[in-house]
Amino acid sequence: MDFQIQHAPVFTVIEFQLSEAEEVVAQPDSMISMSPGIQISSAIGQPRSGQGWWSGFKSLLGGESFFRAVFRAKRDSQTLLLAPDNYGDIIPISLVDVGNLYLSRGSYLAHVGDCHLTTRYGGMKGVFAKTGLFLLHVSGTGTLFCQTYGAIKERQLAEGEQFLIDNRYVIAFSETVSYRLVKASRSLRDSMMSGEGLVNRYTGPGRLYYQTRVKPSISILGHLLNAAT
Repeated sequence: MDFQIQHAPVFTVIEFQLSEAEEVVAQPDSMISMSPGIQISSAIGQPRSGQGWWSGFKSLLGGESFFRAVFRAKRDSQTLLLAPDNYGDIIPISLVDVGNLYLSRGSYLAHVGDCHLTTRYGGMKGVFAKTGLFLLHVSGTGTLFCQTYGAIKERQLAEGEQFLIDNRYVIAFSETVSYRLVKASRSLRDSMMSGEGLVNRYTGPGRLYYQTRVKPSISILGHLLNAAT
């Protein structure tokens, strides 16, 4: 299987070239075009996990769709074109190279190969840290494709190295990276008056992926509902 990311970093799409029996698992409504030799099926939550509706429900808790689309080539030389649901970039991440990851809400676009997606409880700190009560955890040896709003930055943290990020910008981070909610400045007054308020402090080792823009907030109620789940 070959893939090519095109028109980055604003109107990004990803084009797959599939041979017979190869497949791509993706978020629903992400397909732009495809060859007639590709068959589409739907899966609840994690395909072939054996958990059925429970897997789909856990996907919802992690901020993803209840269903996923599976694109399978019935013959060689088939083309599939996918796109995110917003303006921004797509980043391919090989789990063989970076290890297991946690994803922020709405970051997952697609995967190929052995990628096991599960939802894990992130604790009450997730509500205030804007990661949510539940996090999407990805493990395996396949390749993951994350969608972003804006361009993508990547940072490798050494053992014990710390880095501060407004978590609205975070796309993914290694499971070896820990985080906690802290003031942006030593003074609470300075933190609030500067408009930065509270941020997340990430501690290595591991990788951080974050975007250069955030989607405009729909409403305060919408933010509270997102944080609560």
